[in-house]
Amino acid sequence: MRANSMTSDSGAPLPPRPAMGRRTMLAALAAIGGGMSCARAASPVVPPGPDAIAAQWAIFRAQYFRPDGRIVDTGNNGQSHSEGQGYGMLFAVAAGDLQSFEVMWNWARTTLQHTKDKLFSWRFLPDHDPAVPDTNNATDGDLLIALALGRAGVRWGRTDLVHDAIAIYRDVLKHMTLQVGGYRVLLPGATGFVTPDVVTLNLSYYIMPALLQALELTADRAWRTIMHDGMRIILQARFGQWRLPADWVAMDRHTQVFSIAKGWPPRFSYDAIRVPLYLYWAHMLTPRLQADYARFWNHFGADGLPAWVDLTTGARSPYNAPPGYLAVAQCTGLASVAELPTLDHSPDYYSAALTLLVYIARAEEQAK
Repeated sequence: MRANSMTSDSGAPLPPRPAMGRRTMLAALAAIGGGMSCARAASPVVPPGPDAIAAQWAIFRAQYFRPDGRIVDTGNNGQSHSEGQGYGMLFAVAAGDLQSFEVMWNWARTTLQHTKDKLFSWRFLPDHDPAVPDTNNATDGDLLIALALGRAGVRWGRTDLVHDAIAIYRDVLKHMTLQVGGYRVLLPGATGFVTPDVVTLNLSYYIMPALLQALELTADRAWRTIMHDGMRIILQARFGQWRLPADWVAMDRHTQVFSIAKGWPPRFSYDAIRVPLYLYWAHMLTPRLQADYARFWNHFGADGLPAWVDLTTGARSPYNAPPGYLAVAQCTGLASVAELPTLDHSPDYYSAALTLLVYIARAEEQAK
């Protein structure tokens, strides 16, 4: 919805949006890295519409949604995460499934949301006592839930959901951002990522559609700075022969130099695969960035895409990427023509989630 103000079904006003829309935002960011023009992968494949999203959501819901509202990560022993709740809620909004959305949101806020702030514990262990042993948050989960709430509030005219989103965004801004030299960075979580010398970042936590919505709903210009600086980091923190982001990136607090973070495999894989997806979804995938992704995807091709590549040695995984990774490649530069994978071919929750995100991003591009 493009209007600067909205009302609910009862006539109560929703919070006003600033006049700056997405395209104006991108123009304001255009000086970074050669421009924020939308670099779309050339493909004759017809983008999926609402019916396709609803059909894929039905598959996702049948496999990963539990009656209490919990989204189950089948690749991690049936755990649940704030990230998964955010994805599930987003998918339900896109499919128009208010009932499932409300059950998922109720589970997230009663099981994972903190009492001292509006952020969420990152993991739920169904066979552990307590089931939430670690109250540290994951900023991507917080942002995904806020994005879903904001979209739900607009779709269903619910001021309460919009206000819930705004409260989460305000606490992310308050607790999860840090000024490091000339950058305002987005921390992955409250604890464990900052030392006197190094800040550890996860670039896939820069969920650009969520950050754009944060700016729209709160009118706080700090979100513009976070996106601006996030794009600066994404453009600089690229490694190896393919010039790709690592799953985890270290930022020297004294020099602001970026390197592959120690303590994690030096790979472009499970986390970093989302970086080009979120840029594509937000129309922020620059030609400069897309060229490197396309070079990587097309070197291996659709039938040989690796699940990970070592950014220090160039070694690839001995097995191919799951369908969700292929879906991301298809919308960010893979030249081969193919229909998007369907979720009934996904081996686990995460691959299914990536695929359904691509369905949504493509459908929104079609609807513009």
